[in-house]
Amino acid sequence: MRRSYLEFRDFLENPIPGITISPNADLSTRTSMRTRCRTAILAEVNDPRGLRELLHRAHERAWPLLMLGGGANTLFATSFFNGITVSLGKPFESIMPLDMGVLRIGAATPLPSLIGSAKRFGLMGLEFLYKVPGQVGGALAGNAGAGGWGICDLLERAVCMTRNGRIIQLKRGDFRYSYRFSELKELIILEADLRLRPLDPAESERLKADYSAKKKNQPYHLSSSGCIFKNVLDTSTNTRVSTGKLIDEAGLKGYCIRDAMVSEGHGNFIVNVGQATGEDFLALINFVKDALGEQYGVDVELEVNVVGGPMANVKVYS
Repeated sequence: MRRSYLEFRDFLENPIPGITISPNADLSTRTSMRTRCRTAILAEVNDPRGLRELLHRAHERAWPLLMLGGGANTLFATSFFNGITVSLGKPFESIMPLDMGVLRIGAATPLPSLIGSAKRFGLMGLEFLYKVPGQVGGALAGNAGAGGWGICDLLERAVCMTRNGRIIQLKRGDFRYSYRFSELKELIILEADLRLRPLDPAESERLKADYSAKKKNQPYHLSSSGCIFKNVLDTSTNTRVSTGKLIDEAGLKGYCIRDAMVSEGHGNFIVNVGQATGEDFLALINFVKDALGEQYGVDVELEVNVVGGPMANVKVYS
């Protein structure tokens, strides 16, 4: 049941400084899957103090609240999010060099800009993120990476806000992280310090070429969230097996449920080839999971963050 205008009336008529409010906002262009979804309130935060007040007000009134980063790894399985969707605005996009090869980066900074910025400051070490979409905050929350590296491996310090509005600082040893997982997802990341190494131009270009070659079949020209599933852990060798390769061998490439399709280029991508809904994506995800379970006896884990629906794995706070 949708919340009425009256439930958000106080919020709309008494805005919080530093926050831009858009009621009944369209979210379809804010996720890389481009599924149709609207939110009761979209709140763009331009000041940490405004974010703290927003968290307090939402908690007092039991309003559902969802933090949305760049939307590169988010699937809305509902056509309407019945609460407040929060995104960090332009003031949280920043890259500043510190001493000793450290870059201080705002949480809303797009990942594709990082490698070039590091190069301008005479640094390297982020090449494994080449062509990875999204923002720094979301990447840290999910420990995004490739080739055995994750962005949390480079973290020196993160400035975060707890869900009750308290600002804390964490170093890499203060939280757990692993393959595509980080305890930072329980917090709202505001900025991060990443430690890099001195630039070797030839080595940087070689690494970018290597990562680009590995991604050559990935359909980034289509609407998707990148890899849907985590690679499968082979417990006998403690190594990861490519889920995309298993999907390919299972003959699932090109399989469609309405406009959601298993990519013909890379089996671990599910792409929107038209007007696919969140429900279409979920149905296809379930189909692929079941097929891999039957053929290989594996239970693949989702890498994508799902909001709403029976497979929801994103916490909504109030």
